[in-house]
Amino acid sequence: MRPVRVVVYGVGAMGAIMTRLLVDKGAKLVGAVGRSPSKVGRDLGEVAGLGTMLGVTVEDGAEAVLGRAGADVAVVAVSSYLETMYDHFRTCLEHGANVVTIEEESFFPWATAPTLARRLDELAKRHRVTILGSGAQDLYWMTLPCALMGSAHRVDSVQGRTTWNVDDYGPEVAQHVWAGSSLEEFESHLARDGWPPFVVRNTLDALVADAGLTADGAQTSVRPVLAEVQTPSSSLGRVIDPGQLLGVIDTATVTTREGPTFTFEQTGCVYGPGQSDVNEWIVRGEPDELRLRNDRVPTRLATCTQVVNRIPDVIRAPPGFVTVAELPRIRYRHFALDSYLGGP
Repeated sequence: MRPVRVVVYGVGAMGAIMTRLLVDKGAKLVGAVGRSPSKVGRDLGEVAGLGTMLGVTVEDGAEAVLGRAGADVAVVAVSSYLETMYDHFRTCLEHGANVVTIEEESFFPWATAPTLARRLDELAKRHRVTILGSGAQDLYWMTLPCALMGSAHRVDSVQGRTTWNVDDYGPEVAQHVWAGSSLEEFESHLARDGWPPFVVRNTLDALVADAGLTADGAQTSVRPVLAEVQTPSSSLGRVIDPGQLLGVIDTATVTTREGPTFTFEQTGCVYGPGQSDVNEWIVRGEPDELRLRNDRVPTRLATCTQVVNRIPDVIRAPPGFVTVAELPRIRYRHFALDSYLGGP
């Protein structure tokens, strides 16, 4: 069987990691799409810091790259929210490439962006390809809490909490969580534009759907994380002063018609010394309490590893916009990706 042909769509911090993982897993890289003037025109291996040339030039014209690549799949890591990503996904699907993306809303878009999700679902089916959102949430915010719920006789509530370091993801993410801004600037933005629920709402919608329950209400909120001491930020390239934002805490609660409530709190901020990523879930009911906690989670790397491990699943999945709730649980892929396309 020939190697899986992959286009790396987005060559920032996450795209660079995925490039290395793809090479390790025997994929054939057939194109790279980027937009930074400092990266366009350079070899993907150089941009990704691999210390070797891959013979793939980073280009800023997605149509041209996808049009000649003959890609089986595009791994897409550009920005958040389906509205900003729609045209990127459309380009991939129209050129017959399956899509697996770390764009957070695509993890379960049916409640927060149903119109765009339906359009992409129809487009993917028309071109007989599949689009899937994966990443750290695949295991840590979906598979693990679902397994914990599976050990309960009755679930009354599910509470999740996670933290991640803004400096692991670069300046665009830092700007998204208003790192380095003043409290007044942040509050003015909230009053003027509001705050989208980011990934917390989509995670809960996926958990509710996986449990076969029916959501009948949702509440979301955001609050700032303020620096107490001067805190350097590699993403911003400067020091964040006391009183300025390190990031935000997003919280969502979804109630269900059947009774159980689901709450998820996500802290994304610039870390100080000694801080690390944490993932925690608590299920209450019968038994009284079931608890799962992961300390020092390598969220950035785990986001990329899970996208790459999902590639055989997305290639073999039915055409359309699918979610991980519809696929087998994520699996370790020891061998070349193409070796998994003939069986489980």
